[in-house]
Amino acid sequence: MKQLTLTALAHIALLGSIVTPVQAQNLDSTTLPILFFAQGDSYRALSPWYSLRYQAQLVELQTCSEAACIQSIKFNGLEATNSFDERNYHASFAGQAGSMKKQDTYSQLNLGQYEQGTLYASGNQRRITFTLQVSEQPSSLQFEFSDDYSTSISDDNASLNRISKACKSTCSTTWQAFNIDKDGRYTSAKFLPTQAGRWTVHGSTDAVKLELTTLIGQYQPPNKRHHQEDLSQSSLSLNQDSVIMMQQGELHNQYTFYDTQVHGMGDNHWLLRQDESLMLTDHSANVQSAMRIDNLGLQQIISSDIKSESVFVLGVPYEYAKPSPSSRTIISQYPETSTSPMVATQLLELDHALNLLFATTIYLPESELPYATVELHEWGVLVGTGEAAAKSTSHSYVANQSSSAMAGCPMVASGYGYGLLCWKALNNPTLTYTPANSAMIPVTVVDNTTPTLMNQLEDNQHGIIFKDGSNPVDPGGSWTHPDNIATSKEDLALAIAMYHYRWGSPVAANIVYPAGSPSQPVMFREVEYQAANSSNLPHNVCNHFAASSGYPEYQAADACMTQTGFGLFSLMSLTFDRWQGGNYYPNLNVGGQDNSWFPWFTNFVGDPPVTDPFQAQASKEMAARIKHYNANYGRLIQDTYLNGQLFSQGTVAGYYQTHL
Repeated sequence: MKQLTLTALAHIALLGSIVTPVQAQNLDSTTLPILFFAQGDSYRALSPWYSLRYQAQLVELQTCSEAACIQSIKFNGLEATNSFDERNYHASFAGQAGSMKKQDTYSQLNLGQYEQGTLYASGNQRRITFTLQVSEQPSSLQFEFSDDYSTSISDDNASLNRISKACKSTCSTTWQAFNIDKDGRYTSAKFLPTQAGRWTVHGSTDAVKLELTTLIGQYQPPNKRHHQEDLSQSSLSLNQDSVIMMQQGELHNQYTFYDTQVHGMGDNHWLLRQDESLMLTDHSANVQSAMRIDNLGLQQIISSDIKSESVFVLGVPYEYAKPSPSSRTIISQYPETSTSPMVATQLLELDHALNLLFATTIYLPESELPYATVELHEWGVLVGTGEAAAKSTSHSYVANQSSSAMAGCPMVASGYGYGLLCWKALNNPTLTYTPANSAMIPVTVVDNTTPTLMNQLEDNQHGIIFKDGSNPVDPGGSWTHPDNIATSKEDLALAIAMYHYRWGSPVAANIVYPAGSPSQPVMFREVEYQAANSSNLPHNVCNHFAASSGYPEYQAADACMTQTGFGLFSLMSLTFDRWQGGNYYPNLNVGGQDNSWFPWFTNFVGDPPVTDPFQAQASKEMAARIKHYNANYGRLIQDTYLNGQLFSQGTVAGYYQTHL
């Protein structure tokens, strides 16, 4: 008995002390090409985010689950041409396991020919793009909407926002247009209304492509993923169907399974549920074995782990399996803070014929069931959620203004208008900062108009603010990202960290602090994160927050790495300066897990070099990918089971996610 106790405690200590850095890879399946196929007299494309149908110069685009939410886009005057080019061929498969049929699918659909060039559709799982390949100048793209959506145009004529009032859900899309020159540089193109419902976009004289495009929905990670060497697999849900994407270098295959759920992926196998059967297939969807789920006594499958000789399945039973419990050491892990009722689950060990070998009853909090995983280790099986870590590493993301220097900046009441301008002057020592016309300087940043005013102040329209010697100057640039709204402390912290890391400039926000007080403008100067190892810190998960080129989601996919393990990190603290009642309060601090305050509007301020038209959107896309690894740091409960019996219970430090 003493030996068993020491063994169990050793396993717990092992989980709490070994921290293995996770190698990061670019594994973003949402940027894989959308595939088009012929269906009768029309052409279709399907993704988890939208569906498209094209027939007789009319595109029907459905971006919401409701059938009423369909946009209709008509391209007039097109001459018919070959719909597909063999150079864009990608084989895909559709059906059910054991009866998959090969489909002729293509990553580009030719819509037709204009005098100025060829119009085609392409995109990825979230974006649809209509591209005019320009062959003659001048070039333009004309189209019309023929649906019940309302259309509004932005002040700079660079985007169209479309909303359907008939849809129950919020269903809107923002269309943009871009000129692309021979060097791949993007510049915004303007939308010009011609008559009711019709629009024209004119190409620039150096454009080789003219694109009309929209990004649809929010980023979501795959339901399941598995990686070995250079092969990446991921699955996504498509209504009642499932899609598995296999990616190896530049090559990828797509499998669409009708009325199927994907429960697991392995080096050589998939675990699928079709009707009432659990199936083990190879990577070509050939059935290797099948078993009725009721024969396994399960009413719900939670997670699985497929190994070379066996399959581990975690599920909720409707009756308890009769085989003996596993002789392996099993440790269940979940947050100590969980107050959810404990649920009896069963960990089944099956052979590759899906015969039941062992069944062990394990208790987990009900709230953790949707997120629980199963992992086979040399010492035994780990079941549950969270990432144990006996030690952590931290990193601070700091803006490059100092509180001592900022203390000398003139302030007005409870705002920081002077402070922003003063910060800019302090970081550009060739300029002389000369406050003037104080009544015209903003005392707060609360809406989208203030950055425009800041630019006007720079440009000396409201008095001489900056001088070079005795000459008034405009420092140039712009106070960017006026519309970054953070709906949670976690989103705000990530945005601040990214901006500090990339540009070193401050981030201003209105927050309610302390709780119950009126909202006050503050300027954040530092955000601190911790993680089990440096690979899991936000700036390493997203490649130093740098973006490359192309549309925002491609930039984010290039910059951000999907961790093959948990890779969780935790917000430790935020440090900010506050101006209130004419007084300056620097270096105030709020704990990362302190939810007594709430930011309700965020405005990025500063003057970074603006060289990429997708810079702001790319930052949002990167934050959308990182936030799925945002967690809390605290204690995890670890229950150890030996021969099917709960042998011991302990706690260990670690990271856990909170799920609403």
